[in-house]
Amino acid sequence: MTPVVEITVDGKPVAGAFYERLVSLTVTDKEGVGSDTFDMELFDSPEAFLAIPRKGAKVEIRLGYGQAGSLGQFTVDKVSIKCLPYSMSISGKAADLASGKLKERQERHWDGKTVKEIVDDIAAESGLTASVDPELGKHRYEWLGQQDESNVQFMRRLEQRHNALFTIKNGRLVFAKRGSGLSASGAFVGTVTITPDIISPGSCSFETNDRTRYSKVVAYSQDKDKAERVEIEAEADAEGDSVYRIPEPYADLAEADKAAQAKAKDLKRGEGSASVKVVGDTSITAGAPLLFSNVRPGLDGVPYIIETATHTFSKGGGYMTEISAKLYDGKSTDENAADDTDDAGTSASDTKGTVAKDSAKGTPYTPSQWALQRRSGRTDDN
Repeated sequence: MTPVVEITVDGKPVAGAFYERLVSLTVTDKEGVGSDTFDMELFDSPEAFLAIPRKGAKVEIRLGYGQAGSLGQFTVDKVSIKCLPYSMSISGKAADLASGKLKERQERHWDGKTVKEIVDDIAAESGLTASVDPELGKHRYEWLGQQDESNVQFMRRLEQRHNALFTIKNGRLVFAKRGSGLSASGAFVGTVTITPDIISPGSCSFETNDRTRYSKVVAYSQDKDKAERVEIEAEADAEGDSVYRIPEPYADLAEADKAAQAKAKDLKRGEGSASVKVVGDTSITAGAPLLFSNVRPGLDGVPYIIETATHTFSKGGGYMTEISAKLYDGKSTDENAADDTDDAGTSASDTKGTVAKDSAKGTPYTPSQWALQRRSGRTDDN
């Protein structure tokens, strides 16, 4: 099939000659804010030099086979031109990050506010709509300060404390569970399933890392009445023999507990990874669950979360998508589900999921809904 490429600049479709000069196009989609970018290379010519796009121009990119799907809207931030031979490179970042209010440093605090109320405030002042995971959003802070930080810096700090994913896409400020395969509303976004027929030869690999395993994570809070430090623990890896300690003290035990739980999940995600290049598909996005099927024992059915999806178009190679993913943490999709398995490789609760056959020791269970609901549409649109 012939790839379909559709590009608009400031809301207007580009001329047909543009596509004849398009050499390559790359759109990179990563988890987190500020990471969505595009780069394109164009053939330039003295017979008819290309118009140089202005910095700040709004670009929407659509790619696909048969029917194009949107890969997002971007703002041009760099144009590079080469002469003899002539070429033009254009790059940009996610359009929603253009708001000056997001980068403005502020000094303020919130008293007795929930995470949802705080995120709502930040989104509203930047002209965005907030979309907050219900479980994350209900945590209430007695006091929380924004101290000489931009809204982006503050939100990044907040996401670390709550094992959250903070991103801004399509006019929405999203605060969702990191690595869960759930949207900010708490709904499952669907699974990307990779089969041999769509894999580019030689591109598929996976690894299980032999790294330090931590049996628990310890976080601290300061007891103001007793003027002493109090610690709280979160279970990490049952087979671990070390303790991970978070040095930063937290305002109260509830916040320290959130931080400890978040770090425990983050450590679990670092235990395995996978990468593959497949036939281009705009529904493959960062944050979506990933499963392999009929590829290889030990890989089939193992649960991953996509960290980066890189969409590339070239006249010689067509439209392809490169995926890098990390092992699912075993908890975030269903906080009440069991994490570990017995020696027979069976989940503690078969209704929650099962461990992939022939997978490495310590592989978390694959939630049952991952195999039942395929991916449809972009993660941030769910």
